[in-house]
Amino acid sequence: MKTLLPIIALLFPIMAISQIKPVNFNDCRIDEMFVQAEKVPIWSCDSISLIDYMNKFIDDKNLEQIVDGKIFLGIIIYPDGMTCCKSFANLTKIELDANKFKEVIDRMPKWAPAIQNGKKITFMKNQVFTIRKGKFTLN
Repeated sequence: MKTLLPIIALLFPIMAISQIKPVNFNDCRIDEMFVQAEKVPIWSCDSISLIDYMNKFIDDKNLEQIVDGKIFLGIIIYPDGMTCCKSFANLTKIELDANKFKEVIDRMPKWAPAIQNGKKITFMKNQVFTIRKGKFTLN
């Protein structure tokens, strides 16, 4: 929860000023979810980086119009490493299709799951992606 509060505190003024309306998806199965853990989930795919994965699979022609911008994704990572997109916020000035992002997140390769008290847990990862000149970048 301590990690989530600064993110919300940072995003709330941005969203309020720019009238950004996050999209929340309600199809992720969640009994219990953590936003903090002893060991947080990590991208564990050896064949492609997270940024390259996003660039390869996000097919949204509007992305090409973005010179600089960010998107915010709430990703549920289950104990088995599977993912489900819980939320999407577009922090760019260009309209993007939230459902396209959800489809790509839901099909991600498995992550190394979060661990709490020696057990794999369901974890809500808040991921900010930077877009520059129509491509996802590291910063």
